Amino acid sequence: MLKTACKKRRIYTTGIISTCMDFIQPKIIQSPISGQPVRPTISKYIRDGKEITEAHYTDPASGTFIRKGVVSIKDVPQK
Repeated sequence: MLKTACKKRRIYTTGIISTCMDFIQPKIIQSPISGQPVRPTISKYIRDGKEITEAHYTDPASGTFIRKGVVSIKDVPQK
């Protein structure tokens, strides 16, 4: 199963909503559905002046979503 890095726990505020997220390391895990190895799909987006990198895990046999986690949050320099 996927383990989170609890010592890197941070609080990220987006507008009104404050969420506490565990940062993860994007590595290959075993699917709890099919037992096959799952490689994460990395996605990046910008929200509120921060670049957020996420890892999404999807079962390769069934296409079922397993989980996602935040890999990093970086400030975007303003132009």
